Amino acid sequence: SSQTSLLEEVSQWNADTCQEQMETVLPKLLISYTQSDAWNFFTEVLKVLTNHFLPHIPLSDVEPKLFSKVLPGVREIVDDFIEELTSQGAELSSQNIELKTLLRNILQALVSIVECLGACIRQVISGDNALYLEAMHSLPSSVLHILKSTFQHCKNSEAVYGCKLQRVADLLQAVFKETYSLQKLFLEMIDRVVINPESSQQDVTDLIAVIHGVLEICTVIANMDHALQANTWKFVVKQSMKHRVYIEAQLNHRDIVKGLCDDLVFNFNACLQRSEQIQQSTNQQTTMTEQRIFTRTVKLCRFFANTLIHFIKEFKEYLGTCCKDLYDLYLQLHSKMPPSVTAPSMADAHMQELRGSVLVCAHPLLSELIGCLRFAEVVLSETRVYSIHCYLPHCLLLMGVMDMLPSQTEDVLEIWCSGSEDTEKPPRHGLFKAVFTALGACHVELALPVLLPGVMRNGNPLAYISLYEYVCTHLCAFITSLPAKHFGKLECCLLEAVLGTDVMSALLAVDSWCFLARYGSAELCAHHVNILTGLVERCPEQTWRGSCLFLLLRRLLFFMAPDHQAEFLVRLPPGEPASLPVWQHLSVRALASALQESATSELLTASTQQCRNSVSSPQQRSDLNTALSCLLHLCQDADLSPEDLEKSSLLPLVSQLWEITVATQVVAVHSVGQRACLLLALCAVLIQSLEDNIIIQIVNFLELLMSMKPAVCLKLAALDFLGTLGNKVIPPEHQSKVLNKLPALFSSMLADSHWMVHHRALQAFTQFAEKNQETSHEFVVPLCLGTEEIKSQVVRYLNKETVSAQSTESQVQYLKQEQLVLEEWHTQSSVPVNVHQRALSPSVEAPAKRARMEDTNADSESVQLALTQVLGEVECGLDRLSRLLQQRVPPDWLDERLQNLEAKILRLRASERFSCSQ
Repeated sequence: SSQTSLLEEVSQWNADTCQEQMETVLPKLLISYTQSDAWNFFTEVLKVLTNHFLPHIPLSDVEPKLFSKVLPGVREIVDDFIEELTSQGAELSSQNIELKTLLRNILQALVSIVECLGACIRQVISGDNALYLEAMHSLPSSVLHILKSTFQHCKNSEAVYGCKLQRVADLLQAVFKETYSLQKLFLEMIDRVVINPESSQQDVTDLIAVIHGVLEICTVIANMDHALQANTWKFVVKQSMKHRVYIEAQLNHRDIVKGLCDDLVFNFNACLQRSEQIQQSTNQQTTMTEQRIFTRTVKLCRFFANTLIHFIKEFKEYLGTCCKDLYDLYLQLHSKMPPSVTAPSMADAHMQELRGSVLVCAHPLLSELIGCLRFAEVVLSETRVYSIHCYLPHCLLLMGVMDMLPSQTEDVLEIWCSGSEDTEKPPRHGLFKAVFTALGACHVELALPVLLPGVMRNGNPLAYISLYEYVCTHLCAFITSLPAKHFGKLECCLLEAVLGTDVMSALLAVDSWCFLARYGSAELCAHHVNILTGLVERCPEQTWRGSCLFLLLRRLLFFMAPDHQAEFLVRLPPGEPASLPVWQHLSVRALASALQESATSELLTASTQQCRNSVSSPQQRSDLNTALSCLLHLCQDADLSPEDLEKSSLLPLVSQLWEITVATQVVAVHSVGQRACLLLALCAVLIQSLEDNIIIQIVNFLELLMSMKPAVCLKLAALDFLGTLGNKVIPPEHQSKVLNKLPALFSSMLADSHWMVHHRALQAFTQFAEKNQETSHEFVVPLCLGTEEIKSQVVRYLNKETVSAQSTESQVQYLKQEQLVLEEWHTQSSVPVNVHQRALSPSVEAPAKRARMEDTNADSESVQLALTQVLGEVECGLDRLSRLLQQRVPPDWLDERLQNLEAKILRLRASERFSCSQ
């Protein structure tokens, strides 16, 4: 045809002829180019246009004369090529010669088209003049489109061609090579583009489109070639900063940040996998190859980390939308490195290399983001749900924030320390509450425990400490730098954590509060003690919340100044029965020496008197356990002399208490069981002073109790007492009544199926056996080892032989399951406490279930015992209510509640069963 003849003729022309005939021939070739349906003819025309005529077109005319007319068609034909290759690639086979030839011809044509685009760019950058996008408007978008399409096809080639890939591998490699070269030329061209105040808005828009287009290519070429990937990202960041003044407001900052984060995580994971493969490899040559790849990948990770930090520093004010991605990056990186329990196994050298290349970016990352409100909202969010492997990284991030805040402005400190009170803003915790919540969530890490670097002291080697100590240290250090205006928020969070349901958070709050008391003034400590005293007087002690409050008050009492302690004794006199519920949790050793003797004497007198009242009057036995608890703590804390014991008549009182302690009641009634535990503990402390008849009484009681399958707490209390019997010399005339009964007691405990009882039995038996060498009762020891199995268990315990433990992985899996149960319990238990209502009840535990009546002729003694117990508890509650009303004005709702109780009693007395008993 005439078109083919013209094309063949022009192909033979030299440069001068092409320049002379351009005005005549170029329009004809362009018409042939746009009207051609044959892709091979299309490709040949494109070659002629770019190689013969493009060099003779001035740069100012190249867009209207050539690019705008040629490049749209190039994009279309490349899309057609890719579609054809993708759809037909899977059908490629050695038998289908025609298809193989077609696909190879398409790939060859694709190589030619890419070469033509390279020729276009080389011509544009051949001069030394500045480049403006308006002079080549169609070129960047077309090149970007083709780069993305060809790179994507090369990346997907294995999926497209499958096992037939080898038949076209050489041409695919050529496509990739030419595309790689084209991108290099393209980036060089864009780098020479000039944007200045005189540039049009279209130029600025085109440049932004170029940067975003190259950003898309970054996503495509991930994991294809390290050098290509790094150079492409360098271009994106460099151009963003180079033309920042003109493009920063329209730049898609989040896509750039997210892309860098994704590539960093991808290559970081690749390093972890490579490290694991190196550890498992047994072939030296393979190991060396894998090590080289690992080193290159680590370098790429370092590049991404440094590039990310650099970009964030330059565009800090535009990072509001990126905060979640950066926060997720922090969590992902730290969740896969020690001390995280989900970190894979790797060599120490690899771990240190990754720390120095990647995790080292954490500090500068936080330092740039800490002043961003949006970042604080993401980190402190109340609604975010974390996966279990992110708990520890989140906690460590909060520690990093606390370390940096002292050097920040007051505005930044306010952002982090104050939660959101505006309902229109995302709900977020304050930093203090977030720390307590985060530590409580790290159940697995606290239980193992994981270890973190501590603080170097006096030049000694760096020691590793538990997560709890790490958090406590950082929190206390932060408290020292906290301005006074934030102390109110701190105190509220401390109290909330102490009253919370999580054990570790409550203990952290107690430790932090004690540090605050020591760090602050004596007046501050006294103020806190006064507040807590008011709380503990209204809070049931037999709850977790109550126990933590009492623990805190006990510890703070040690830090009070002597004059403030004297005022405390006036407010809460040890000699007043109403003060005993609080004093049972305090220590007289906390008091100044001038106050200890009188306080001890008053507390001893009040406690023993209340015990005597309880013995003589069953109606007052509700307070017996409180008095016993006071006596126990007093005997443990104070060095009571024999004269003190004789003066207080404590030992005869103990004997009387055992006389009213019936084994059947101990097993059946919770409060009586508690009394027995306290009595056993008290007798263990007083073992040297106890008379033989009391010891015989206790051993007989334990013998009967063990036959009734008592609760675990009773068994533990019994073991505490039995262990101390080794300290006591039993006269020969009483040995048959005491020592001869110990083997059966110890044997049953040592064989107990409950792990806690079994372990405590080993401890108690060891204590008993060691002391028996001094008291010449060692003949009892072998009799306690009833079976060979028990004997071997004791021998292993004495030799400190550990039982084969679970693997760390098994422990982690178990602890994760345990954490799910705890989280569910915390969710159900996290109900706000109404202190005024709860204080009316001595216990928030569920009442004991009523004993089932087998028949109407049930044993009358058992019925009377149950009725007496129930009425005693009711009377106890009324007595406590009376004392509470003496201390404060009754609330408005109390009268209505009392009327309801009165009505219930009247209905009970009027019932048919009650009338029949009359």
